[in-house]
Amino acid sequence: MALVEALNALGVAFASNPSSSQSTQELGSHLTIAALAIQLGVIVIFVFLAAILHRRAVSTPLITLYVSMSLILIRCIYRSVEHSGNTTVRLDDPESLKQLSPILRYEWFFYMFEATIMLLNSALWNVWNPGRYLPRDYHVYLAQDGITVLEGEDKPDGRPLLVKAASILTFGILFRKKRENRPFEELNNYPDARR
Repeated sequence: MALVEALNALGVAFASNPSSSQSTQELGSHLTIAALAIQLGVIVIFVFLAAILHRRAVSTPLITLYVSMSLILIRCIYRSVEHSGNTTVRLDDPESLKQLSPILRYEWFFYMFEATIMLLNSALWNVWNPGRYLPRDYHVYLAQDGITVLEGEDKPDGRPLLVKAASILTFGILFRKKRENRPFEELNNYPDARR
């Protein structure tokens, strides 16, 4: 998804800059459409994986996830249609506004298919937050059998405060805490886990 966001940001920046050349603006439009196409592909892959998970366990978080992805899919289709049409606006020629797609000319499309959908999506995750299905203590997890509840060890983090902060700010990419052993060591007792 980082690739989608990066392409989308570059595309919008290139396409919306009136001082750049026409070819750069077209490149921006193509980058935005590419980002939307990749996002649609990710959604299709997600639906496939969710169907596999759905066969194994049906619960409220999955239903919330399905509704959320449906809302995002509607928004993504709207944005694809919005960016695939004529998006060129010449401010010195008011007649060029009439050549724009109605999706770009009228704001209610944006409010309905962009703002309202994302507001509903945010409200959905706030009302049916999946965090209530997780254990309060992050050391608790299920064993391989899916029934037995295990509790991991609590090892203190002896790193300096600045290193911990840098690790958090870089999402653990930099200054990662060294693990002495693999998590979920109990999997060694199950023959299927050694594949």
